[in-house]
Amino acid sequence: MGQISHRKIIILALCLVITSIFIYSKPSSIAVEKNISLKQALADIHGWNNNGFSPFDQKIVDALELDDYANQSYTKGQDIVSLYIGYYLTTKKVGAAHSPLVCFPGQGWIISDTEKKIVKAGKNNINCISMVITKGKRKELILYWFQSYDQTTPGTLLQKIYTLWAKFRYNREDNAFVRVSVAIENQLKDKAFNTGEKFIKSFYPHFLQYVKEK
Repeated sequence: MGQISHRKIIILALCLVITSIFIYSKPSSIAVEKNISLKQALADIHGWNNNGFSPFDQKIVDALELDDYANQSYTKGQDIVSLYIGYYLTTKKVGAAHSPLVCFPGQGWIISDTEKKIVKAGKNNINCISMVITKGKRKELILYWFQSYDQTTPGTLLQKIYTLWAKFRYNREDNAFVRVSVAIENQLKDKAFNTGEKFIKSFYPHFLQYVKEK
């Protein structure tokens, strides 16, 4: 317990130091608009068919404080995945995305088999959370992470640190919540994970290019 608490104290201290540097050396947050929307940027993922964009009600967009979002599904042969990305342009909105560990139980889903995973997409390591959610007869594998410019993290604490660092180093504030869902009603969990992993390997380079667009 002592070591865990000590580690948390060090991380919190680093947060305070980075925040202080950021406040005194950088101007206030300014949203830098993209040339195209996120759904347009992800319309064509190599090897996957885009099944179309599903818009949210404006109340949901407002509640999540979204600057942009993607909410669409893709197919490749028999494989089907759903992708949701809540996209934010400034550090002011880091933490606006609701954690799935809170959202899903609030919607009646039961969470199980939660574990940290690393998915390799080219030269990039995506640090994410894998979990299974169940509601009645519905069962899905969820892979999610928080994006901080060009870094990924399974939690919001490191997301805040990485996003502040990106603003300090690159003068960029782009951050996002990314979720990939695969139904596992008629297949094993491992097969569903492999499907999600294959999609992430194809999708992530497109997404990262969009994030880093100047």
